[in-house]
Amino acid sequence: MNVDRELARIEKHLMTQDPLLASKLKTFEQITAPRPRAAGRRHAFLLAAVALALLALASALAAGTATEHPRPPQVVREHPTGTGQERDGR
Repeated sequence: MNVDRELARIEKHLMTQDPLLASKLKTFEQITAPRPRAAGRRHAFLLAAVALALLALASALAAGTATEHPRPPQVVREHPTGTGQERDGR
């Protein structure tokens, strides 16, 4: 037997016998019933989060491609490899 159906039948029976109980149950259901969420608010938050993520990504990429760096580039010089020959061919 379906439990929800049986509970609904018992509730209906109790509410027909006691009108005061029925009004209290109705008030209780109004207080505790879950309110539907607005989908528009969720979409607005999602859109704002995506926009902020794109802004942060663009900022990070722009910082990596700056033309002036705080320190000058390092010059790497080649050293002889120890083969006994000099680089100018002597």
